[in-house]
Amino acid sequence: MADAETMVESSAPPDVQKQAEQMGWIPPSRFRGDPERFVDADTYIKRGEEVLPIVREQNKRLHTELDAVKADAAKTQAALKAAQTAIDQMEERHTVATQKAVEDARKQLKAQLAAASEAGDHEGVAELTDKLTLMATAEVPAAKAPIVAPTPPIFVPPPELIEWNSENPWFGQDKRKTALALAVAQELRDGGETSQGRTFFDKVLVEVDKTLGVQAPRGDKVEGARGGSEGGEARSSGRGKGYAALPADAKSACDAEARRFVGEGKKYKTQADWRNRYAEIYFGE
Repeated sequence: MADAETMVESSAPPDVQKQAEQMGWIPPSRFRGDPERFVDADTYIKRGEEVLPIVREQNKRLHTELDAVKADAAKTQAALKAAQTAIDQMEERHTVATQKAVEDARKQLKAQLAAASEAGDHEGVAELTDKLTLMATAEVPAAKAPIVAPTPPIFVPPPELIEWNSENPWFGQDKRKTALALAVAQELRDGGETSQGRTFFDKVLVEVDKTLGVQAPRGDKVEGARGGSEGGEARSSGRGKGYAALPADAKSACDAEARRFVGEGKKYKTQADWRNRYAEIYFGE
């Protein structure tokens, strides 16, 4: 070992050795490798000056390439985000458009129903009424979950309708008169009538009686209903075209689709946010 150590010597001046050590050179006193592989300080510095520019240039090129990769990744991320936003908007608008298509089909059926009723086509009235019923039970919103047999929705009539129906038992029993009432109701809605509940039912009854030639006055109840509708319309117009202004079918469709768009990790945090967006698309605002 002593002979090997005496072979490892440096002929470079101390200042050169110090400079070489700063560059990573190991002096003879600490060198433990093969003596034949020992490089003197001045040789080490010379090699470093030749190699370092190459290394620096390689590092510069690698940093440039890395910056380019990062820039491309940022562009790709932005494009993906824009694409996802577009897809989300398409899904929202498709949801609303589907509901509007259903409403248009229902309006056409009701118009045909009114025409058949007016013409005294009992078979046509029955068939069209059946189609309306089937359409109502078939409106189950599409979901991404595994397909299961749809359960027909159970219709629970509001208290106002139950009370009104008890006073007008022909509704639902007399097919012709019922079909006429449905057609009149649709005409009122198409004409901009916005009253709800008992007020609206009484207005439908007034128009049905006029069509059928019933002259018996209905007293203060109808007049009160008219007055109530004026107040209701005023209140309604003050609310703007939000969720409350949606037709009942559109509200049901909106709430049924909420599970696709509302919740943790989804676009809308609350159902109210989704309802506002649905009404915004529905009314084209």
